[in-house]
Amino acid sequence: TQACHECGFVMGTAGTEKLTLADREWTCPKCHAHHVRDHNAAQNILTKGIIKLA
Repeated sequence: TQACHECGFVMGTAGTEKLTLADREWTCPKCHAHHVRDHNAAQNILTKGIIKLA
């Protein structure tokens, strides 16, 4: 995923480049949170699941 699970910023918007599949770690340009791509994706999936179940 290209969305920061901390602040919701999406890479590829606001003049930033989209992540490539080779980008395994990245830092959010908005909140400066450092992400491991797979962990960030899992956090985003978990958040969506919790919202759906609420």
